[in-house]
Amino acid sequence: MTTHHIGMIVPSSNLTMETELPHMLAAREQVEPGDRFVFHSARARMQHVTPEQLRAMNAQAERAATELADARPDIVATACLIAIMAQGPGYHCTAEDTITATLRGEGSQAPVVSSAGALLTGIAALGARKVSIITPYLKPLTQLVVDYLEDAGIEVVDALSLEVPDNLAVA
Repeated sequence: MTTHHIGMIVPSSNLTMETELPHMLAAREQVEPGDRFVFHSARARMQHVTPEQLRAMNAQAERAATELADARPDIVATACLIAIMAQGPGYHCTAEDTITATLRGEGSQAPVVSSAGALLTGIAALGARKVSIITPYLKPLTQLVVDYLEDAGIEVVDALSLEVPDNLAVA
């Protein structure tokens, strides 16, 4: 049996990832009985989805990555799309590089992925050039997502904001 350690940096108020991801990993174990997945999370403080709290959350990425390195993860993901995208076009590369450097400093060779980077990779893999999006964010933050995608060459034909400022309410 192979055990895979999955590390994730999550907003402190995000209940979705820590609830859903273990279920998804358990379902994967049913398909591949020789694989076992162990989920490790490090929280970064963020209560409300505002530009200020998103910046403050990103500033905690190195601390969170250092903590995750202690669990010897096989991969580390940062799981707050808007925290990355709110910092401007291409910031997922900066965030991934920062977390990677922190992990390397702790002796970990785990690859790093951000939700923003994974979204762009997924859209490219599908060959999509146009998308429509629905976000839980306030309209100004949804516009940041639109701008981020369009800067990456993806046309956003429609965007809907659900206007939820409290991250706990998103779960």
